[in-house]
Amino acid sequence: MNIFKRAVCVVLCAMMLSSCAHRAANEAGPAPSVSIQTFGTAAVFDTEATSAPETLDTASLSEPTFAPQTTVTPNTAPMQTVTAAPTTTSTTETEHNGYDIQPTSGVMYASSDVNIRKLPDADSDRVGHLNRGDEVRITGLVSNGWVRIEFKDGEYFVNGKYLTYEAETALSVTTAEHTTVTERTTGVTTTVTDAVTTVTTTEVTETSPPPETLNENLNVLTGSNGYTALNYPVQKAVWFAYLDIDPFLKDASESGFTESVGSAFDEVVSLGCNTVYVHVRAFGDAYYYSQYYPFTAAYSGTLGTAPSFDPLYIMINEAHKRGLSFHAWINPMRTTTKERFNELDSLYTLKQWYDSPSTNGTFLVYDRDTDYYWLSPAYSAVRQLICNGVAEIVSRYNVDAVHIDDYFYPTTSSSFDKAAFEASGASDRAAWRKGIVSTLVGEIYRTVKTCNPSVLFGVSPQGNIDNNLNRLYADVGVWCSLPGYLDYIVPQIYYGFNDKLSFTAAFEQWEKLVTLPYVSLVCGIAAYKVGINKEWSSGKILSDQTEYISGSKVFDGVAYYRYGSLFGSANSSEKSMKKELSALKTELSEFKGF
Repeated sequence: MNIFKRAVCVVLCAMMLSSCAHRAANEAGPAPSVSIQTFGTAAVFDTEATSAPETLDTASLSEPTFAPQTTVTPNTAPMQTVTAAPTTTSTTETEHNGYDIQPTSGVMYASSDVNIRKLPDADSDRVGHLNRGDEVRITGLVSNGWVRIEFKDGEYFVNGKYLTYEAETALSVTTAEHTTVTERTTGVTTTVTDAVTTVTTTEVTETSPPPETLNENLNVLTGSNGYTALNYPVQKAVWFAYLDIDPFLKDASESGFTESVGSAFDEVVSLGCNTVYVHVRAFGDAYYYSQYYPFTAAYSGTLGTAPSFDPLYIMINEAHKRGLSFHAWINPMRTTTKERFNELDSLYTLKQWYDSPSTNGTFLVYDRDTDYYWLSPAYSAVRQLICNGVAEIVSRYNVDAVHIDDYFYPTTSSSFDKAAFEASGASDRAAWRKGIVSTLVGEIYRTVKTCNPSVLFGVSPQGNIDNNLNRLYADVGVWCSLPGYLDYIVPQIYYGFNDKLSFTAAFEQWEKLVTLPYVSLVCGIAAYKVGINKEWSSGKILSDQTEYISGSKVFDGVAYYRYGSLFGSANSSEKSMKKELSALKTELSEFKGF
C-alpha cells in the first residue's frame, strides 16, 4: 500500500473508532480535557450485498448505534497521533446533524453492493447505488464512519465499512462466495460461509495457506495510530487479572487509580520483569471507553457506568513510563451472567443477541457449569464483533500486544452449538470445533496486524496439550506450525515437578510442538500455587522452574500468574512467597532466554 493510501486509511479508521486522539507513549503530564464521542461505525448495515443464506434470521440485528448512554469528559484524555495524508486538509467542516467531516481527496472502491445516501445516515434518501468493485472519488471522511463521495452532479455519502482502498480487494471479496482452506496437520477441510464454518473430514496433502483467506466475510474496522510497539526478545511477564485490577478501580478517583497502578507496576519492575499482561475485557465488558462493550461493573457495581477517566489509557501510560511492555488481555468468548445482562443497555449487540429468541442459544449460549453466557465463534457475526473489539483497542490505544488465554469452548456438550453444527453438514464435531476456533484465532491475528503490524498477538492455552485439543478445541499444534496465527504462545505449565503431568514432562511436550522459528515460546508459571502443599512451600519452586526454563533452547520467556499472588493477599503463604520473591529476583536477573 503506498504512503497516500496508508495515511488515508489511518485517518479513516481513527475517525471511525473515536474522535479522541492518543498521546504518544513517552509523553508525560495531563492532556487537554476532551469530550469522548462514540460513533456507530458498524451500526448501520446499509448494504444490498447478496449473502449466503443464514440458518438463523439475523436481518433485524445490528451493532449498537453508540455505546455509553452518556458522553464522558475525562480529565486525562487518550490522544492518538495520526499522520494525515498529503491530500487531506486540516480544516474540519461541521455539518449534517453535527457530524465533523475531514476534507480529503482520493480514490476508493466498493467492497460490496451499497447504497449512496443524501446524508451520512442509513435513514437518509437514497440517491444512487455502487456495485462491488466500482471506483469512486472521495472528498471527505465523516466522523461517524461514513465517506463523502463525488456522484453525478454533487457530493453524497456511503457507509465507509463498504469501501476499500484496494481495487483487487474489492473485487475479490463477496459474502456469497465460499473459501476452502486445507489444513495438513488436522486433516480437515474448512469451508467458511456467511452463516457457519463447515468442516468435513478429508484426505489432505496440501499445506494450508495463512488464515488471511478466512477473513473474507468480516467487515472489520482496522487502521493504525502510528505507534511503534514496545516488546522484548525475552519476555519476563506478570499477569494482571481482573481480580487484581478491580480493587484498584472500585470507586476510585483518577489520581487514586493512577497511584495504585503505578505502585503495582513498580513492584513488577523491581522483581526484574519487563512485560505485563493486563485484563482489559474479562466478561464481555471493557476497562476502557468502548462502542462495542459496556464499561465493567468493577468501578461502580453496575455494568455500563464509567468513571470520568480512562483506566486503560492510564495503565498503558504508567507501564510505558517504567519501560514495561503492555499486552491487552481479553477473553473473546466469555461474557457475563443473566443478572448482568439485565443491567445491560439494549443498544449493545450483546444485549440484542441476549434478547432475541433467534440468537439467544445460538450466537450467545448459556453454560450451566460456569453460569456465564458464551459467544459461539461458529457465526461470522460473532467473530466480527470480537475482531472489531480487538481493532478498537489496537487502533485507539498504544498497546504492545493483544493477549487471549485458554477460555475457548466452555463445554464438550453437543448442545452448545447444535444448530450451527447441524447446519454445517459436518460429521466430526470435534474437528469442526477446532477448525472454528482456529478461524477465530487467525482472524484476530490478522485484525491486529492490519491495525498495527508492530503489535504482537499471543495466546495462553492450558499446559495440558490434550485438554487443549479435546476439551477446549484449541488446535495449538496448527497455530505453532503454520503461519498466520500467533507471534507468541504462553502455555500455562502450572504443575509441580512431582505432579502426575509434571512440569518437566509438559515442558518437553511444548518444546517439540513449536516449530515456527518466529513464534516465541513463553512458559507460564503458577505463582498462585505457592504455599498449597509441601513442594510449593519450598520457598524456591518459582526460581527453580525459572532456572529450568533458562536451560531450554526453545523457550525464550517466562510469565507468572498472577500479580495478587506475588505481591498481594492472594497467595496461600506470605512467608513462603517472601522467600520465593527473593530467590526469583536473583534468577530473573540472570535469565537470558533462548
